[in-house]
Amino acid sequence: MTLTSHGAATAPAGQFCTGPLACHVDAFAAQLLRKGYAQNTVGAKCDLLADLSRWLERRGLPLAALDESRLTQFLATRRRRIKPRRGDRATGQQLLEHLRELEEIAAAVQRMDRTPLACLTREFEEFLRAERGLASSTVADYSHTARDFLKSRFRGRALHLERLRPQDLHGFVLREVQRVSRSHGKGAIAGLRSFMRFLLQRGAIQTDLALTLPGVATWRLSHLPKSLPPEQVEQLLACCDRSTPTGKRDYAILLLLARLGLRGGEVLAMTLEDLDWERSEIVVRGIVRRGR
Repeated sequence: MTLTSHGAATAPAGQFCTGPLACHVDAFAAQLLRKGYAQNTVGAKCDLLADLSRWLERRGLPLAALDESRLTQFLATRRRRIKPRRGDRATGQQLLEHLRELEEIAAAVQRMDRTPLACLTREFEEFLRAERGLASSTVADYSHTARDFLKSRFRGRALHLERLRPQDLHGFVLREVQRVSRSHGKGAIAGLRSFMRFLLQRGAIQTDLALTLPGVATWRLSHLPKSLPPEQVEQLLACCDRSTPTGKRDYAILLLLARLGLRGGEVLAMTLEDLDWERSEIVVRGIVRRGR
């Protein structure tokens, strides 16, 4: 399964998705992309969807027959001919949740989880629906974030929410960014902020920890550092062979960039006439050709 430049899932030449799930490939891929999954990951997940769709078609099963037990049968069959991926079951569960949001398959049989973690998560979901009025997909995303955070923080131990600290939240967000993507980290922050405000409102914590969560830069090239440390600048300058005209030129350009903070275009536009050696001045021409 491949992706177009717009993020829609399409089948590669010679391999088409057939069966009852064929019409859901694009919507499932788009949902995964919105959640921050990389395109190659989305492609692998859509490959599993296509394989599942053909499996249902071969057995004459309608989409409405798909549930956890059918998913388990499919994965067992698939495992005998294809080396399984670690996230195959999680992908299948994501697909079931997606189809249930669309009311294409029956809701899962609920076994009430009475653990403190499950009870707290259900209370949070009700808070999001009743008091925040959020859409079901957003409620599911925020609830999933809160559950993952609590599991990673307390690791099956008692939920001592009063012990939560800003570094707990920062560490979780950093791991999510490294595990999935920066845009996924941005969604995790939104879910954590909402969860921290919920805990503050119900008196489980005394400090508004939502205020300690920073934003995640997701604009183009935001992952690049704003500057290099001095030792790296020195290493870069040392790479220039100043015994040659080209090396001298490169050394001069790098000095202007590093010491004066000039832009690349400003250095490129500079001529010898812009250098006043007697007054120790340099004319820097901006985008609109005005000196400064």
